[in-house]
Amino acid sequence: MIGELLNDEVLVTDSRSVSALHSKRSYGVVKEGTLHLSAIEATYLHERGKLEIKIDDTTLSSGDLWRRLAGPDFSTRYTVYKDLRDKGYIVKTGFKYGCHFRVYRTSVEEHADYLVHAYKAPENIPAEALVRYVRLAHSVKKQMIIALVDEESDINYYELARKRL
Repeated sequence: MIGELLNDEVLVTDSRSVSALHSKRSYGVVKEGTLHLSAIEATYLHERGKLEIKIDDTTLSSGDLWRRLAGPDFSTRYTVYKDLRDKGYIVKTGFKYGCHFRVYRTSVEEHADYLVHAYKAPENIPAEALVRYVRLAHSVKKQMIIALVDEESDINYYELARKRL
């Protein structure tokens, strides 16, 4: 499968590839027959050998791809995304919820089970951010998970929840 890098996303236009990635595996967003993959999705697929990424007919290496796409906290977010995908979860952006990811156990046809926000340990997480995450997750009936990635790329997942006494 081949994708074309455009700004901070990768576009896939071949209909078979679009179907294989989106319909079967829930990658990206389809707009007018073109699959739009986020930087993290494209990097994951590229590292798995499932997607060749080009810019003006030049194939990008993994190093080139990381240099072009990696922004602040990209490595931390990618580590969590990769871990969740490798465990079989479907992972989509959590932008509208103010967190990094929405995570589905089985299908995007159902509601997301989790909201996940990634932090690099031992980063200080502001208390007001934790309160905001818990309130939002409670209001949309999802579990809020904080993923802490240490310097060896090991991840500890912590569930945040409201507790009624």
